[in-house]
Amino acid sequence: MAGLASRWTAVGRTLLGGIGNGSSGLLKSPHELLGSLSCGSFFSQQQRTFIQMRTNLKVVDNSGAKRVMCIQALRKRKTGAKLGDTIIGSVKEAQPRGKVKKGDVVYGVVVRAAMSRGRCDGSEIKFDDNAIVLVNKQGEPIGTRVFGPVPHELRKRNHVKILTLAEHIA
Repeated sequence: MAGLASRWTAVGRTLLGGIGNGSSGLLKSPHELLGSLSCGSFFSQQQRTFIQMRTNLKVVDNSGAKRVMCIQALRKRKTGAKLGDTIIGSVKEAQPRGKVKKGDVVYGVVVRAAMSRGRCDGSEIKFDDNAIVLVNKQGEPIGTRVFGPVPHELRKRNHVKILTLAEHIA
C-alpha cells in the first residue's frame, strides 16, 4: 500500500505541479488526490489537438466520399490543421457511384474541428467531430451540397463558395 501511495503522490506532483504544504490550496495527501478524481475529472477528458497526419475526418458534402484520412496539412507552421485550413487526404470509405473513389488522394478544407477556437468577441467554437469538404486544387468544392453547420470564419480564409453551399452557418 505504501508503494501505491508513493506512486500516486508522484503522479499528483507531476500533474498538479507539485504538492504544497497546504498554503497554496493544492491537495495534501494521496488519499485526497484519489478522492478528488471523479468521473468528470481531467483524467477522463480527452485533450483535443490539431488535425494531424493519420487523423480520420468525416466528409460532409455529396462528393461520394464518406471518410478521409489526413496525409498532410498544408500550412506554413508544422503543427497541424485548424478550421479553414486545407489538407491532403486519402479516401478510406466512399459511396459506390460517387465522384471520388476509395484510395483517391484529394484536397479538403476543414469545416469542423473538435479543437476549440477562440473568436473575436471572446466566445469559443468547438464541434463534436472533425469534418472536411473536398475541394479541387483551385479550392472549388467538388460536391454541390454541404451538410451540417459550417463556421463563418471560412469567409476570412476565402472559402465563400463553401459558405454558399452550406445549409447552416454557425
